[in-house]
Amino acid sequence: MSAPALEPPVGIPLLREEPLSRHTYMRVGGPAEYFATPATLDELTDLLGWAHACGLRVRPLGGGSNIVVADEGVRGLVVSLRRACGDTRFEGELVRVGAGVMLPALARAAAEHDLGGLEFAIGIPGCIGGALQSNAGIGDGRSIGQLVEAVDVLDGARRRSVPRADLTFDYRTSSLRGSGLLVLAATLRLTPRARADIEQDMQRLLGARQASQPTAEPNAGSMFRNPPGDFAGRVIEAAGCKGLAVGSARVSPLHANFIVHDGSARASDVAALMALVQERVRAQLGIELVPEVEWWGDEPAPVAFHRAKMTGP
Repeated sequence: MSAPALEPPVGIPLLREEPLSRHTYMRVGGPAEYFATPATLDELTDLLGWAHACGLRVRPLGGGSNIVVADEGVRGLVVSLRRACGDTRFEGELVRVGAGVMLPALARAAAEHDLGGLEFAIGIPGCIGGALQSNAGIGDGRSIGQLVEAVDVLDGARRRSVPRADLTFDYRTSSLRGSGLLVLAATLRLTPRARADIEQDMQRLLGARQASQPTAEPNAGSMFRNPPGDFAGRVIEAAGCKGLAVGSARVSPLHANFIVHDGSARASDVAALMALVQERVRAQLGIELVPEVEWWGDEPAPVAFHRAKMTGP
């Protein structure tokens, strides 16, 4: 690793070789070459300008779910949005929420304002920025994209607002993914509802999640997208993959679309297990599973992340 060509902005702590396992739900993977948590949008803009001038790749980090980091880590700058994009402001039925705000916290805050629509988000361990890119939701069809009025982004060095009419949200993806735009905040339209009713729904959803998902073990959330007309967990279980393991990574016996470990797994174990699951499901059911999680690494992605086409049985 070589030193950057320019000095970083004054007053913004910049960590070197920061272990990303400390910042992700999966708790695997190596370090970031540079890691920073700017406190304001101005600091964020200055930091990104520095990274661009130095030729450093930038990876924004929100809650750290839905990510598997390579064992070798990543070069460039990983920038946490939790402080610079951590504000929430309610105005009537609208809420403007920063990209670094966690979904469960937002759902609870909305309930305190007697606003519904975000009940489904109470059990999703992600932040707004990532949720908008993946159109995060739950199995009954509710998703974040249905609530969006506008999204504030950083487009190069310019901040601008993208109206709903210029955005598309589909199953576990949106037009924001791969757009080159850095999501800063979103404006969501919610629905007036009694707090007691909202909290009752959220408790029901949390109870169902805790009963069916391995929330107590390190995991990245759902590993694969649901194939058309089916559920990834069902087909993985039908292919006999529950309990399948590579190294310390194993398919959860509680929910087959989760990979968990005891704290000692490597990212390579996780990737190899994903590929093994894909092979068995393909061989037995003729279904191609597409990863829902994102791979962070500088070298070519593991084979599990090369398969991008779904085929039916």
